[in-house]
Amino acid sequence: MIARYRREHPRTPGAVSPSWILPELSCQFLTDVAAILPADSTAFEFGSGRSTHLLRRSFSAVTSVEHSREWLQQTETDSGLSQRATDATAVVPLERCWHVFRPIESFNLAKDSNLLARLARAQLVLVDSPPNPAKREHALFLALRHSPPGAVIVLDDLEIRATARFAERFARQNARLFRFWILDVDHRLGIFLKRAAGRVRSRPGLIEFVGTWLRA
Repeated sequence: MIARYRREHPRTPGAVSPSWILPELSCQFLTDVAAILPADSTAFEFGSGRSTHLLRRSFSAVTSVEHSREWLQQTETDSGLSQRATDATAVVPLERCWHVFRPIESFNLAKDSNLLARLARAQLVLVDSPPNPAKREHALFLALRHSPPGAVIVLDDLEIRATARFAERFARQNARLFRFWILDVDHRLGIFLKRAAGRVRSRPGLIEFVGTWLRA
């Protein structure tokens, strides 16, 4: 599938996608991934919006974690598909989370065992928040750590250098547990396929270590 997207949808130099929504091709990719997963698969997303609508059409249950109550309410208002009994939404304010001796503004899911349990069952996880893509490392770590073997984890905005850097580092340091591809459409997607359970390693380089403290 990734090879087909690369062949049929080459990135157009100079093309600009809106930064505040998940663009069309990325949404279509999520839909296509859902089509090859088991029919009763569930999804989990860090960040709500256009993706919430398409995930609810494609998965038996969707969990949406959002830092903004107003944005989450807007998502529900604009949605053409109402929240089902199997779906769950949660407002989790961003706070300072410590990751490998570095402070990162992120979602502290350790406070909510139900959210962690839903993440642990999700066959697809979308990491599209916090709003600053360079600060998504901790959210991606949660997705990689808690998702089950066989899960697909999709990270948006690899066109941001810091985002691409930590995504590629996770892939390199955990090659035994994950397969990894970069899909060069829209904002650029990082695709992880979890092959096996195990301890997820995270050893940032000096540039990442200093950069995280500067962004804190």
